[in-house]
Amino acid sequence: MQQKHSKLRKKLQPFVAVGMAGLALSVFMKPALADNGYANVTGTVYVDKNGNGVQDREEKGLPNVSVSDGSQIVRTDENGDYSLDINPERRLSDIVFITVPSGYKVPTDANMTPMFYRDLKDLKADEKRVQDFNLIASPETGKEKFTFANLADVHVKDSTINNREKFMNEVAQLNKLKGSADFVLVNGDLTYYATDEEFKDYTAATATSELPFYPAPGNHDITSGPDYKSRVERYRQYMGPEWYSFDYGNKHFIILENHLGFSQPEQLEWLKQDLEMNAKEKQVVAVAHIQLNAPDTPIDGTKDFLDVLAKYNTKLLLSGHTHINDVSGEVIPGAKNIVTSSTNSNTNDFTPSGYRLIHMKEDKIDTQFKMFGIEDSLAVIHPAPGSEIPMSKTKVQFNIFNSTSAVEKAEFRIDNGPWKKAKQSSDYTWSSNWDAAKEQPGQHQMEVRATDSNGHTWEQKSTFKISGQNTPVIPKGGADWFTFKGNAKHTGESPDELSPNLNLAWSYQTQGSIITSSPSIVGGSVYIGTRDENDVEENSILAIDLATGSKRWQFKTNAQVQASPAVSNGIVYASSVRGNIYAVNDKTGTLLWEKKIGMEQDGIQRGRMYSSPTVADGIVYQGYSTRKGSFMLALNGETGETLWEKPLENDQFIAATPVVDNGTIYTIAGSSYLYAMDAKTGNLIWKKRPSLSSWSHSVVALDNGNIYVGFRTGILASVKAINGSTNWTYQSPDSLEGVGKYMPRQVTPSSPALSKGVVYMGFPDGQVAAFDANTGEKKWKFETQGGIVSSAAVSGNTVYIGSNDGFIYGLNRNTGEATWKFKIGAPVASSPAISGNTLVVGAFDGNLYAFTSK
Repeated sequence: MQQKHSKLRKKLQPFVAVGMAGLALSVFMKPALADNGYANVTGTVYVDKNGNGVQDREEKGLPNVSVSDGSQIVRTDENGDYSLDINPERRLSDIVFITVPSGYKVPTDANMTPMFYRDLKDLKADEKRVQDFNLIASPETGKEKFTFANLADVHVKDSTINNREKFMNEVAQLNKLKGSADFVLVNGDLTYYATDEEFKDYTAATATSELPFYPAPGNHDITSGPDYKSRVERYRQYMGPEWYSFDYGNKHFIILENHLGFSQPEQLEWLKQDLEMNAKEKQVVAVAHIQLNAPDTPIDGTKDFLDVLAKYNTKLLLSGHTHINDVSGEVIPGAKNIVTSSTNSNTNDFTPSGYRLIHMKEDKIDTQFKMFGIEDSLAVIHPAPGSEIPMSKTKVQFNIFNSTSAVEKAEFRIDNGPWKKAKQSSDYTWSSNWDAAKEQPGQHQMEVRATDSNGHTWEQKSTFKISGQNTPVIPKGGADWFTFKGNAKHTGESPDELSPNLNLAWSYQTQGSIITSSPSIVGGSVYIGTRDENDVEENSILAIDLATGSKRWQFKTNAQVQASPAVSNGIVYASSVRGNIYAVNDKTGTLLWEKKIGMEQDGIQRGRMYSSPTVADGIVYQGYSTRKGSFMLALNGETGETLWEKPLENDQFIAATPVVDNGTIYTIAGSSYLYAMDAKTGNLIWKKRPSLSSWSHSVVALDNGNIYVGFRTGILASVKAINGSTNWTYQSPDSLEGVGKYMPRQVTPSSPALSKGVVYMGFPDGQVAAFDANTGEKKWKFETQGGIVSSAAVSGNTVYIGSNDGFIYGLNRNTGEATWKFKIGAPVASSPAISGNTLVVGAFDGNLYAFTSK
């Protein structure tokens, strides 16, 4: 090395925080601490023009670069030199890292982790060590407009689902983003048990990346141990420092550790120093693994960290942990708080496995959630393959998606005629007006062609029939489907009979997404809850005219509406995931009253409400969770007045809608305990746990004195409503833990339907099965090509159910034979609702679909 480190370093600029109340920083020469048991690390941060990793004579040092050990920060002088005194007892192994400035980059290691840090192993007291950092001039890192991919909760482990091979496949998909994305940022939980083998599997997958991977630590990446330094040691060995920062464009990125780290005073002091040095003229992006507005947000220190971040121009907060997708704006005013669902493990809101593209602009941040594993998807929605349409003006519609590119153009033609352009109307849907009256009756062929941002094209052909009639079948309501699964006992059985041969009557594009919210149909209106995966504007309750598919009203909510609305006595009741219950007029959408839970002392709402309200005898029953646990709440349906509120002991999570029958409430909480409670008082009648599994999402159904409900790992159970004793259980054979094909951890969110002594149930392994309600004997099974989240609806001789394979199916109730299916081309986790001559269902594409008998 030609640069001599033995020379006396001059004009060093160490910073030590003083007067922290004002965040004032003084610049002074720090006294040498090597004689007091500290080690001294010196070096140069320089521009490596030839990229050989050695500072040659003509390669100058870079001034004003922050250098830190995670406790204190110093800056390089005009020659790029620094001196840092380190307490060797602070960590088991010692790391020094820099804040890479905009306009520069660092090389990546063999695992594609940027080499912004150096592992010095075990420094000794009074030791002196030299450590340089080589930077590479990079104009692209100075640009104000850039894009990065954002992942969370990869959870690599030895299993059949979220293993190294699956993550490696996802990395291969991300490689196709090279040129449109600049790097990948992972919001923590890289592993499941933080073992050496899991970290090796994780880094073996990232080693195949063509984009740099920036890590953040999660709670699953931290081991057990006697103290903090022991618990973070393995993460440090494989991934580097547990908190750090870097600049890109006009953004300052800060990676924090908030499982245990928010209770570490030195992280807070480091953050104050870092922001004061590096963020005064930049927008701040902060990453903290555990969601900042959820019941499991750490109590210790969170407010202090948020208060510090709020003093700067913080624009974006990124998290994971809860395995959900969520966007909010209330954590820090002016900042988007974005939570991304698990990339590789189970998702608690049943978002498809995916990632985000985050587009950074000078004064704007846009985010787009993308599903993994979808290549050249194209579904013709209307005219659907094999369908029959009238001779009238209509709309052609397609769903088009690709995991790793943007669809930029969609065209269609009829019978090899001229190509016509369609317009994109949502993230997935393209459409165009078309006059079928200009065509002859009979069979026709539609050809659809999609072109993506890479110039790649793919096509789909289908045939349909134009009838001689010029009027479509108009949807007409019948018996009200007023709550999830249609009735108070959640049996999913409709008194109205549909023939299984259905045609699409209309689709309504919500501009949001629909996962498990399912329609209610009352008085000629369809009510549905929507989510916004990318922002907050499309979180709402919607009322759609059943006959025409036109919007009647939209009520904006404070967060996603994940569950189904309930309608009673002219009022629509719906819950938001943040912890609000809304009562709105069913005709106008005017708010009548609102109940909010989960407000904490820092002014942030940390409730969780993923289940539908149930209305019985004028009382609204709602399950919810806060930091204190899970509760059942009873409200006056007219006024919103709280009648009673009871804890569900030892349960931290509830996602199930209660059944109310003959003065008793039946529900299930996340720990898989079933509860029977007095509907007037909330007093516990009995509590049973038929399965030892956890994370129950299934909703109970009641029939002939028995309760039917699903449990994780594909279990269906029947228990006596009078005392909770088990009648029988069944486990779908491909849903065992670590065995299932489609849904990690084999969470079983589908709920049983009941009709004429038969139970119909969907399972995470993609199977739909029928059972004798008394004995549990399996009558038949039908296999789809995706996990089942949707719950069945029974009408006449047909069982209707959606699948994550993108289809909705009609199955013969006696044999399980598929008598009808419709390809939507996006996961169908919503459950069908049936009234009159119409079936209505939502899908992840954000569209609401209405089908009528031909």
